[in-house]
Amino acid sequence: MTSMIAGILTVAAYIIFVCAADTPAQEDVAAWAKLMLIFIGIGVVVQIAVAVLFRVVLALGIAAKEKRDGKTEAEIGRIVDSELKEDERDFLINLKTLRIGYTIAGVGLLAALFALAGNAPFIIALHIAVGAGAAGSLVEGCASVFFHERGVRNG
Repeated sequence: MTSMIAGILTVAAYIIFVCAADTPAQEDVAAWAKLMLIFIGIGVVVQIAVAVLFRVVLALGIAAKEKRDGKTEAEIGRIVDSELKEDERDFLINLKTLRIGYTIAGVGLLAALFALAGNAPFIIALHIAVGAGAAGSLVEGCASVFFHERGVRNG
């Protein structure tokens, strides 16, 4: 959930920047590519920072709860390790959500190619392709939350 919020904020920051700033001309593909690469880099850094921060806060929360219950340091360490490890259910959910995300990204890439085939400007096709990747990632996160709440079956 936190990574979804970070992704939405990164995409929103890009849209706000593009709408508010003096953006390059549509024909300046290199400048648009550099701008998108900068925001992709910002997104990666934000995602890593959020993931690390979330893990640390989660581990501290679990440790504080278990310490109140009178557990020893060794027991707390084992509990935190077991809570943070992925099990088979998490692995299956990740496989299913990745398939959903990649399907959306692939459809977006095809939409970008169709846009180019229909003589749309290259910048529009580039934004369709990158936007589909962002949308795929967002839907992947939503599907992960859904499957964790509802459960998932093998098959």
